[in-house]
Amino acid sequence: MKSIMLVETKKLSLIVICLITFNFSIVAQENSAEKSIIITAEQAQLLYKNEQEVKKWIEELKTPGVIVDGNQMTFNKEALRLINEPDYLNEVYKDTYTFEDVKGSLMKGEYIKSIWKLIVIYPIAKEQVLKYIYAFDKVLPSDELVVNAFYTYAFFDPKITTIENGKPTIYRPDIFEDYLRRTKEIVSYINYFREQEVKDVKN
Repeated sequence: MKSIMLVETKKLSLIVICLITFNFSIVAQENSAEKSIIITAEQAQLLYKNEQEVKKWIEELKTPGVIVDGNQMTFNKEALRLINEPDYLNEVYKDTYTFEDVKGSLMKGEYIKSIWKLIVIYPIAKEQVLKYIYAFDKVLPSDELVVNAFYTYAFFDPKITTIENGKPTIYRPDIFEDYLRRTKEIVSYINYFREQEVKDVKN
């Protein structure tokens, strides 16, 4: 399980680091050797397109599936799919999840869904769950991913809500609050781990 998480995290790392390294290498060459790199308009367009797609993908990972503003709810694509596709809803939610379920989501590149499953597993395997989630922090802010997972999947869990007129209605606020408490606890640990890393570097 740990190796799977590392592989998937490295995949994310490579996408982001390649872009950063590419930009840095051009600057370094210009500064040290005073050389310029000439690329075709087609290559420039492709690089720009890829960079924009990566930025968009990262923002999607960080954006909650449900955004509540007063009495208005805004849903992303995943949330709308959970609302409109009962078969998909039944496929996503189980009474219990295992680390094999998490592995399955990671292998498909379903990072937010894998984090949701880790939130569900959290009470029975806190140390492992925190380790796996914090691994994402080397590439993306893992606290934002956790919040995204909560706001995407807790709102549509059949144990918590019913979907009426295209909107989730919470009938088990106690379970919802429990997931919210877990989310807050995980986020607090992530902040603690970050603070410890800063202290370790200073020492």
